[in-house]
Amino acid sequence: MRTCGQGECLPSAGWLLACASVGWLVAAPVMAEPPVPLTRDGRNKRDPVYIDGGRRIVYTVQSDDPRLVLMSMDMKTRISERFAPKATLPELKAVFSRDRKASAWLRMTGNDQLALLVRSKQGEKERAIKTAKSVAWSPSITPDGRHVVFNLAGQLVVHEIATGKNRDLVKSGGRNDWPAVSPDGRRVAFGSSRSGDVELYVVDFDGENLRRLTSRKGLDMRPAWAPDGKRLAFTSVRAGNYEISVMAVTGQEDPFNVSDHPERDDFVTWHPRGQRLLWVAERGGRHNLVEWKLSAGP
Repeated sequence: MRTCGQGECLPSAGWLLACASVGWLVAAPVMAEPPVPLTRDGRNKRDPVYIDGGRRIVYTVQSDDPRLVLMSMDMKTRISERFAPKATLPELKAVFSRDRKASAWLRMTGNDQLALLVRSKQGEKERAIKTAKSVAWSPSITPDGRHVVFNLAGQLVVHEIATGKNRDLVKSGGRNDWPAVSPDGRRVAFGSSRSGDVELYVVDFDGENLRRLTSRKGLDMRPAWAPDGKRLAFTSVRAGNYEISVMAVTGQEDPFNVSDHPERDDFVTWHPRGQRLLWVAERGGRHNLVEWKLSAGP
């Protein structure tokens, strides 16, 4: 059971023990604080990511004109501003290399078509990845900025930015989506409906050594790697309820929920130091970014 107040919940003793089982609490157990709201406007949001070592975040927010914009927040002042103020078309789902020189993002073009754009270094003009008539979706970039992995017509493709060449990473029955490249660039976690339910899998970057991580009724999606490469946070949907869950990449322990609320918690990402989680929380029909400090430390 969790101790709740003003719409937020403190973790239970069982939650803390689960944290300890995957190496979060390595000294005396530390009671985590409730999630801290970072925004209060209530507009629909998605896809937050930390940049600049955690000093800023970039996220997508519903707007008026264009309908979707990328925003950048200074984590010290909590002030947000347009990330790409000159953009006139809707943009979403920005991802960045570790040094932030390379990036990829989605842009809505005419008739609500999506283009996947890449840039190999800051200041360079972006270019669209050529994908014939299929729609590219859910980009993830390697830490070194050399490759982008994305969903193309329900299969996973690797794009080499320097050459513009694509290669298949995962092809199977069902739909494969939400690729997430590991911090060392050697593995890709993703969700797949090949078994009927949508489960999490991990595969080497060369397409070998596919492993299934979850085997549960429902929907497990949008995995995000911890900086140490040992854990995944993800969205777990059970009976229509979206929660944030965490599991070890070994797949040997059962996932456990971090959030616990009847409204939606989704689009989770890790702080570069691994001690905080950031996600979009729906409360009272309003959608805001929240950050949860998981253990002691900065």
